[in-house]
Amino acid sequence: MSNIPVNEIFGPTIQGEGMYCGYRTMFIRVAGCDYRCSWCDTKYAWSINQARQVLSEEEILDQLKERAKGITHRVTITGGNPCAHDLSRLISLLKMEKYLIHIETQGSIIPSWLHDVHHVCISPKPPSSGNITNYSSFNEFMNSEVSKELKVVVGTEEDYLYAKKVHQMYKLQPLTLQACTIGDPLPVLNWLISKVSSDPDFSDSVKVMPQVHVLIGIK
Repeated sequence: MSNIPVNEIFGPTIQGEGMYCGYRTMFIRVAGCDYRCSWCDTKYAWSINQARQVLSEEEILDQLKERAKGITHRVTITGGNPCAHDLSRLISLLKMEKYLIHIETQGSIIPSWLHDVHHVCISPKPPSSGNITNYSSFNEFMNSEVSKELKVVVGTEEDYLYAKKVHQMYKLQPLTLQACTIGDPLPVLNWLISKVSSDPDFSDSVKVMPQVHVLIGIK
């Protein structure tokens, strides 16, 4: 049994990012992150000390089932960075309860249990975040058989070139470019749509969208 720092468990709601945007899901947000992105919209989950609860796997499952009320069996574990924790037992319990398990992470840490979930969104952070990507941390995982996607937040020209590099490295993987939502999101979104629409370096496996969860106030 582990003690997992949890910031919040909420839903049912919809996914606001990536290739599953709009799909119904529950969320488990763990506390603690090894990054400090400048435009992060969940800074309240950066530190383990910010956790509202420290729960066992069984307690997390009980709260999840109580809130889900049988309406949905998709659960998205996010953070912070969920991969900074040993979630192996939680994953096993969720699978026993027939949950579809999605993970959101920047790819800086690839624990063994990540190979046991149903879908992973790897979201490497562009230059505007203030972080430097170590591609070797998730490069091997990108060749695994786990269902996966890439997501890059884009707010500047430098970010755009970064996203293009990520796409060229992992061209067979679905990629979502999400316009960074700071202030009015429409100028950045329109700029990004215009850029991608006329750029032959991006394949048709790439899509552009806003950060829907931010626009409509999903946590």
